[in-house]
Amino acid sequence: MRRPRSTFAGVRHSRGFTLLELLIATAVGAVVLIVIQTTFFGALRLHNTTHARIDEDAVVQRTLGIIRRDLAGIMLPGGTLSGQLQTSNFSSLSSGNYGDRVTPDIFTNSGRIDGWNPFSEVQMVAYYLSPSTTGNGKDLVRVVTRNLLPVQDVQADPQVLMSDVESASMMFYDGSGWIDMWDSETSSTLPTALRLTITRTAAAPNQSAGTPLDLIVPVLVKTTTTQQEEAEAAP
Repeated sequence: MRRPRSTFAGVRHSRGFTLLELLIATAVGAVVLIVIQTTFFGALRLHNTTHARIDEDAVVQRTLGIIRRDLAGIMLPGGTLSGQLQTSNFSSLSSGNYGDRVTPDIFTNSGRIDGWNPFSEVQMVAYYLSPSTTGNGKDLVRVVTRNLLPVQDVQADPQVLMSDVESASMMFYDGSGWIDMWDSETSSTLPTALRLTITRTAAAPNQSAGTPLDLIVPVLVKTTTTQQEEAEAAP
């Protein structure tokens, strides 16, 4: 006699995922990973770009601050430690292979006094454009001479302030307009203001150069000739 087959009502046999379900799950996971990857690399690119722009702005602000301090501290010409402000004749102390000259020799009181050098705050500063060390544009170089009463030839101290510079120029305000030449020995005066214009190179070959950096610094000191001219012109 055959034993009757036993059945259990309500019991379901478990089954696996179908191929369609696996494909749908894989597609959803791939979309999620693509979104995460796009968001991550977008945030990383924004982070790097922002930090690069902050670093670039810091270099620009530091450079403009140094130039502003040099121009604002310009001294009256003709003193023992102060030479003339001339765009044609330059002191032999600043001679050297520094590149294309941008400014005349500027005698200024922007030097720092510390316990490491024997010089006062008076120094001679000149700015040059030299071939770039990075291969893009030129370098703005600040050449400083601290020893203005040397007994022998003195080596100036060149300092690279900014790279990727296309051009730079200095203008002088005579009270009525901007001119590109000045000779304090002939006029016995100083300009009313100084303007230094710096043009940066383009970030990419197919891009145009950015807006020039225009730094205008008023000259607060006045020579005796200027004071006499102002007194005569006063009503």
